[in-house]
Amino acid sequence: MRSTLALVAIPFLNLLGLDAASAQICGTGASCLVVHPTPGCDGAACCTLVCQIDPTCCGAGGWDQGCVIIANESCAGYPGAAASGSCFNPHSNPNCDSASCSVAVCAFDPFCCSTSWDASCAALAGFACPGNPGTCGGAGTGSCFQTNPNGACSDTTCCNAVCAVDPTCCSQSWDQICVIIAEDICITGCEPTPDPDSVPELEPCDVRQNDPCYAGPGGAPEALLPNRQVRGSIGTIQGNTFPNDVDAYLITVPDGDGDGVSRVTVEFASATKAWAALLPESACTPMSAALLTVGSELCVDAASPSACLAPGLYRVVVAGGTFPSFGGNAPVCSIGDRYNLKVVVDDGCADPCSQSGNSCFAPAKSAGCSDGTCCGEVCAVDPFCCDSAWDSGCVVLAGDRCLGGPPANDTCAAAAVLVGDGAIVNTLRSTLELPAADPACGGAAFARDVWLRWESDRSGFVEITTCATWFDTVLAVYSGECGGLTAIGCSDNAPICGPGGSRVGFKAACGDTYFIRVGPKSLGGGDVLVTVETLAPLCADCPADLNGDGAVDAQDLAAVLSGWDGPKGDLNGDGTTNAQDLAELLSAWGACP
Repeated sequence: MRSTLALVAIPFLNLLGLDAASAQICGTGASCLVVHPTPGCDGAACCTLVCQIDPTCCGAGGWDQGCVIIANESCAGYPGAAASGSCFNPHSNPNCDSASCSVAVCAFDPFCCSTSWDASCAALAGFACPGNPGTCGGAGTGSCFQTNPNGACSDTTCCNAVCAVDPTCCSQSWDQICVIIAEDICITGCEPTPDPDSVPELEPCDVRQNDPCYAGPGGAPEALLPNRQVRGSIGTIQGNTFPNDVDAYLITVPDGDGDGVSRVTVEFASATKAWAALLPESACTPMSAALLTVGSELCVDAASPSACLAPGLYRVVVAGGTFPSFGGNAPVCSIGDRYNLKVVVDDGCADPCSQSGNSCFAPAKSAGCSDGTCCGEVCAVDPFCCDSAWDSGCVVLAGDRCLGGPPANDTCAAAAVLVGDGAIVNTLRSTLELPAADPACGGAAFARDVWLRWESDRSGFVEITTCATWFDTVLAVYSGECGGLTAIGCSDNAPICGPGGSRVGFKAACGDTYFIRVGPKSLGGGDVLVTVETLAPLCADCPADLNGDGAVDAQDLAAVLSGWDGPKGDLNGDGTTNAQDLAELLSAWGACP
């Protein structure tokens, strides 16, 4: 009867001042998701909502199980409430349905608990929130196309393929990144996409002539060139009694820079479940001696870890099934039996965390980044960042692992000074100081923002740009002071500015200060170059010309007198407008040089 009585009592209790009473009770006490004998709970908004639904939750009866159920189902934005939404999906309210995950993510990015749980927060949850390891196709797994706090998914083949790309999808949780990968690769009837300069395997499908050791009936390994992809097959003709196909290759690893080692990586993509292994060359080298191994199915482009090996002759073996077993499902000769194989050899055996010149907060085609400590922490989580390339996922990890909080220029009052014709700013971990949708932006909204302050050394038309950006930016320029800014212009996706670049043009006056607001349109962003582009002439070196009209005259004298004892008319840099500044102004009287 409690719910019925509560519904009947709501109008009456409101008349008695429930809102005022709940305001005194709500926001203190125990968790809204735990039964306790006292009225109200620690979440003011959640408590108020629950007590509007059931006023007895703010009464003498305490916060019972019914109040907890209402809070869990209704309090979107309260950490740990089911109503807050999955930690692994973006949603408009802050926090998510796991209180511990909310704490872990928001330690990296407070925006996720203060404003909204956006796609960046959902991606962070996949790294910061330990899930429950799962087994592909096992109990407790869900659809491969929906997020799940448990690792793995119900389709064994799809799951294995996804976890080959991102092992955390099986070892932690099946997050939004895992779903995106599944949507991309879990396609039946695929055929690996070859390189334009790839070459075909010499052995036709259903012929056994390049495996002298492992499945017979003999032959000699084919020659394989470094950095040249081969298109092969491990199929059979229906009804044929040949054993499952095994392909063997010989490759000579060169030493391009003469340092005695080369970096070697095996790249492999297969339609059917298969593997490739690189071994020292000897007579029928056992699989236990494999130096590098990699598996693939569903045409996933997979790569082994990289290893620095001595130059010389090596053997590469390809077979169906799971390493080190020879087998698989022996597909019939068709697109379903095909694979691409390439052994990549280069001179990159230097430590990517000590030799790289890449910023840790911008993507690069090469591995590693310039901050050795940050690089090491990121690569411990995702070895791809040091083995292959520093991509946007590595940038996200760097923001999580290497930044202690919002950047120093997170607010207008703390804006960094832009000197010269450009500055690099980092938007990762930044918050949002002004409303996301600035009216001057014509509907474009900032996800976050950081600030620069530019004192104009030009008189004429100036453009502030982010045309060199690698992510989608929004850019705004303001005049005035931080407490009362006036928008000059705003830009999102300016023409002739590169993908995601922005450009704001305006007429600058000598000595005026302008505030530049830049941020990502979504997610967290990273390093972005903000440039000042102009053909306007440099301002004359005439500090006493306070109004920038090209002459020191009565108007400038009035400005000094009106700023007396304050900083406004200070010419000599001592912070106070006084007789020394007046003398300097009078000595410069007349046209500026």
